[in-house]
Amino acid sequence: MNDLSSILGYFVQSIFNSWAFVVGVTAEIWSAIASIASALIALGALFYTHKQWRKINTKIAMVADSGKVAEILPAWYTHRMMRDSWLFGLFTCDGRVILITSIAAVSDDGAWLDVELADPGTGEKFQTKFPDCIFSVDEHRTRASVRVNSIVSAVDLQSS
Repeated sequence: MNDLSSILGYFVQSIFNSWAFVVGVTAEIWSAIASIASALIALGALFYTHKQWRKINTKIAMVADSGKVAEILPAWYTHRMMRDSWLFGLFTCDGRVILITSIAAVSDDGAWLDVELADPGTGEKFQTKFPDCIFSVDEHRTRASVRVNSIVSAVDLQSS
Protein backbone atom coordinates (compact mmCIF):
# COMPACT_ATOMS: atom_id res chain seq x y z
CA MET A 1 0.00 0.00 0.00
CA ASN A 2 2.91 2.25 0.75
CA ASP A 3 4.28 1.64 -2.74
CA LEU A 4 0.94 2.45 -4.33
CA SER A 5 0.64 5.75 -2.49
CA SER A 6 4.19 6.74 -3.42
CA ILE A 7 3.56 5.87 -7.09
CA LEU A 8 0.31 7.82 -7.03
CA GLY A 9 2.04 10.78 -5.34
CA TYR A 10 4.80 10.74 -7.94
CA PHE A 11 2.20 10.64 -10.75
CA VAL A 12 0.26 13.60 -9.34
CA GLN A 13 3.48 15.55 -8.79
CA SER A 14 4.62 14.95 -12.38
CA ILE A 15 1.23 16.08 -13.75
CA PHE A 16 1.38 19.19 -11.57
CA ASN A 17 4.91 20.01 -12.72
CA SER A 18 3.96 19.63 -16.40
CA TRP A 19 0.89 21.87 -15.96
CA ALA A 20 2.94 24.41 -14.08
CA PHE A 21 5.29 24.55 -17.05
CA VAL A 22 2.38 25.01 -19.53
CA VAL A 23 0.65 27.60 -17.38
CA GLY A 24 3.89 29.45 -16.73
CA VAL A 25 4.63 29.71 -20.44
CA THR A 26 1.13 30.90 -21.40
CA ALA A 27 0.38 33.08 -18.37
CA GLU A 28 0.99 36.22 -20.39
CA ILE A 29 -1.35 35.02 -23.14
CA TRP A 30 -4.06 34.12 -20.62
CA SER A 31 -3.65 37.51 -18.99
CA ALA A 32 -4.06 39.26 -22.35
CA ILE A 33 -7.16 37.20 -23.17
CA ALA A 34 -8.69 38.01 -19.77
CA SER A 35 -7.95 41.72 -20.26
CA ILE A 36 -9.58 41.75 -23.69
CA ALA A 37 -12.62 39.86 -22.40
CA SER A 38 -12.95 42.31 -19.49
CA ALA A 39 -12.74 45.27 -21.85
CA LEU A 40 -15.43 43.79 -24.13
CA ILE A 41 -17.73 43.14 -21.17
CA ALA A 42 -17.19 46.70 -19.94
CA LEU A 43 -18.02 48.10 -23.40
CA GLY A 44 -21.17 45.95 -23.55
CA ALA A 45 -22.24 47.18 -20.12
CA LEU A 46 -21.60 50.77 -21.16
CA PHE A 47 -23.69 50.33 -24.33
CA TYR A 48 -26.55 48.69 -22.41
CA THR A 49 -26.49 51.41 -19.73
CA HIS A 50 -26.62 54.13 -22.37
CA LYS A 51 -29.52 52.37 -24.09
CA GLN A 52 -31.47 52.16 -20.80
CA TRP A 53 -30.70 55.81 -20.03
CA ARG A 54 -32.17 56.84 -23.39
CA LYS A 55 -35.30 54.78 -22.65
CA ILE A 56 -35.77 56.50 -19.31
CA ASN A 57 -35.44 59.93 -20.90
CA THR A 58 -38.11 59.15 -23.50
CA LYS A 59 -40.79 57.92 -21.09
CA ILE A 60 -44.27 59.07 -22.01
CA ALA A 61 -46.07 61.45 -19.69
CA MET A 62 -49.84 61.77 -19.56
CA VAL A 63 -51.33 65.26 -19.76
CA ALA A 64 -54.71 65.81 -18.11
CA ASP A 65 -55.10 69.58 -18.68
CA SER A 66 -57.50 70.05 -21.60
CA GLY A 67 -55.83 73.32 -22.62
CA LYS A 68 -52.44 71.67 -23.00
CA VAL A 69 -53.94 68.61 -24.66
CA ALA A 70 -55.25 70.78 -27.52
CA GLU A 71 -51.63 71.70 -28.28
CA ILE A 72 -50.61 68.04 -28.43
CA LEU A 73 -53.63 66.62 -30.26
CA PRO A 74 -55.54 69.40 -32.01
CA ALA A 75 -58.92 67.81 -32.63
CA TRP A 76 -62.38 69.09 -31.81
CA TYR A 77 -63.24 66.06 -29.73
CA THR A 78 -60.21 66.12 -27.46
CA HIS A 79 -61.04 69.38 -25.68
CA ARG A 80 -64.76 68.64 -25.47
CA MET A 81 -64.40 64.99 -24.43
CA MET A 82 -62.07 65.97 -21.62
CA ARG A 83 -64.53 68.46 -20.15
CA ASP A 84 -67.88 66.70 -20.75
CA SER A 85 -69.07 63.38 -19.43
CA TRP A 86 -71.11 62.19 -22.36
CA LEU A 87 -71.41 59.13 -24.57
CA PHE A 88 -68.95 59.23 -27.45
CA GLY A 89 -67.93 56.65 -29.99
CA LEU A 90 -64.41 56.18 -31.28
CA PHE A 91 -64.48 54.28 -34.58
CA THR A 92 -61.36 52.16 -35.06
CA CYS A 93 -59.48 51.05 -38.17
CA ASP A 94 -60.95 47.55 -37.94
CA GLY A 95 -64.56 48.80 -37.89
CA ARG A 96 -65.30 48.47 -34.20
CA VAL A 97 -66.60 51.26 -31.97
CA ILE A 98 -65.13 52.07 -28.57
CA LEU A 99 -67.85 53.50 -26.34
CA ILE A 100 -66.40 56.12 -24.00
CA THR A 101 -67.78 58.75 -21.64
CA SER A 102 -64.70 60.98 -21.46
CA ILE A 103 -61.00 61.35 -22.15
CA ALA A 104 -58.99 61.44 -18.93
CA ALA A 105 -55.55 62.25 -20.39
CA VAL A 106 -53.45 62.30 -23.56
CA SER A 107 -49.81 61.24 -23.77
CA ASP A 108 -47.36 64.07 -24.32
CA ASP A 109 -46.38 62.60 -27.68
CA GLY A 110 -50.04 62.43 -28.78
CA ALA A 111 -49.95 58.67 -29.33
CA TRP A 112 -52.23 57.49 -26.49
CA LEU A 113 -55.57 58.47 -24.97
CA ASP A 114 -56.56 57.43 -21.46
CA VAL A 115 -60.34 57.11 -21.61
CA GLU A 116 -63.30 56.22 -19.41
CA LEU A 117 -65.21 53.41 -21.09
CA ALA A 118 -69.00 53.28 -21.05
CA ASP A 119 -70.48 51.00 -18.40
CA PRO A 120 -71.76 47.51 -19.31
CA GLY A 121 -75.43 48.56 -19.22
CA THR A 122 -74.87 51.27 -21.82
CA GLY A 123 -72.64 48.98 -23.86
CA GLU A 124 -75.27 46.25 -24.04
CA LYS A 125 -77.84 48.76 -25.34
CA PHE A 126 -75.52 49.76 -28.19
CA GLN A 127 -74.57 46.21 -29.20
CA THR A 128 -77.56 46.05 -31.54
CA LYS A 129 -76.29 49.13 -33.44
CA PHE A 130 -72.59 48.24 -33.16
CA PRO A 131 -72.21 44.45 -32.76
CA ASP A 132 -68.45 44.56 -32.02
CA CYS A 133 -68.49 47.61 -29.75
CA ILE A 134 -66.02 47.85 -26.91
CA PHE A 135 -67.11 48.91 -23.41
CA SER A 136 -66.08 48.19 -19.82
CA VAL A 137 -66.53 44.79 -18.26
CA ASP A 138 -67.57 46.25 -14.93
CA GLU A 139 -68.92 49.62 -13.83
CA HIS A 140 -65.93 50.01 -11.48
CA ARG A 141 -63.30 49.16 -14.12
CA THR A 142 -63.82 51.77 -16.79
CA ARG A 143 -60.28 53.09 -17.41
CA ALA A 144 -58.53 52.15 -20.67
CA SER A 145 -55.76 53.36 -22.99
CA VAL A 146 -56.33 53.71 -26.73
CA ARG A 147 -53.78 54.26 -29.51
CA VAL A 148 -54.66 57.48 -31.33
CA ASN A 149 -53.49 56.11 -34.69
CA SER A 150 -56.14 53.37 -34.47
CA ILE A 151 -58.99 55.91 -34.33
CA VAL A 152 -60.63 56.74 -37.65
CA SER A 153 -63.36 59.06 -36.33
CA ALA A 154 -65.05 60.27 -33.16
CA VAL A 155 -68.76 60.98 -32.85
CA ASP A 156 -71.42 61.86 -30.30
CA LEU A 157 -73.65 58.88 -29.61
CA GLN A 158 -76.06 60.70 -27.36
CA SER A 159 -78.20 63.78 -27.84
CA SER A 160 -79.28 66.20 -25.16
